[in-house]
Amino acid sequence: MNSSEHEPAITQFNLGERSRIAGRDYYEGRIPDSIKVYLAITASDRLDEEAIDNERLFYYRFGIDVRRPVREQVVALKRQYGLTDAECRWLRHSGQFSINHEGAKLAPDRVVPAAAWFYAFVLAYYFGSSLLLINFSGAASWKQSLGSLTLVGLWFGSMWAIYRLFWAPWRWVKKSVEAKALYSDTQLRHPSGT
Repeated sequence: MNSSEHEPAITQFNLGERSRIAGRDYYEGRIPDSIKVYLAITASDRLDEEAIDNERLFYYRFGIDVRRPVREQVVALKRQYGLTDAECRWLRHSGQFSINHEGAKLAPDRVVPAAAWFYAFVLAYYFGSSLLLINFSGAASWKQSLGSLTLVGLWFGSMWAIYRLFWAPWRWVKKSVEAKALYSDTQLRHPSGT
């Protein structure tokens, strides 16, 4: 076995106009293999600043391509409310984080949890009645079991989707807005921060 098989591949290149002397003006840098590695090893504040300037990084993080002023608004709202990248994406999918080419705003909507409950009741009625039909049918017991398991799996999958699209984003917005209001109220009572 060759010792070079276990050593990582090293690529060296000269970015200057003159030769570099190791120990004096020689610089080494690491280039991550993928964007996921870069996101994992880079500080959040630095990523936010880079996302404002780099539209591809912003698109990878938030899933939308917008102009620089809107990117600044999104990052400002993310920092202001203490949201994560994943929360921003789910909030955008649920319609509570409005990002378009005119601007960005966090808009909690009371219709979202009401819609979630409506969908949950409709699904409960549909899947519950289907389970009753399957269990009281004259089919073989293994077919009834298979049909029941399939329906229960679809029911749980549907409820997970409702949770991720409606209930969870609503709780994040509510928690973020309450935390911001509490922080503002504390700052008004104690301006020195003590």
